[in-house]
Amino acid sequence: MDAPFGSWGTQTFIASLDTNALIAPWVIKGAMDGPAFAANVEKVLAPELDPGTIVILDNLATHKNSEAARAMPNAGCWFLFLPP
Repeated sequence: MDAPFGSWGTQTFIASLDTNALIAPWVIKGAMDGPAFAANVEKVLAPELDPGTIVILDNLATHKNSEAARAMPNAGCWFLFLPP
C-alpha cells in the first residue's frame, strides 16, 4: 500500500526537560545515531545548560558517546546514567 501524499520518512525529535521548561529541541531527518547525538549535545544542549547541571540519560547505546561526554565538561556539566 502506498503512503498518502508521497513516501514516508523517519524523523527524530530530541529535547531536554529542566525544572522550568522544555529546552534544546532539535529535529533531524532519519534515526538518531552517535554522531548526531554528539552534535546535539555540543551544539544545541550544552549552550543551554548552566554550569553544574547534571544531565540524566537512559542507557541507550547512542547516549554512551565519547564525543558527547567530552562536550559536557566544557560546559561545566556532566552525564548521569540511569541504572540498567
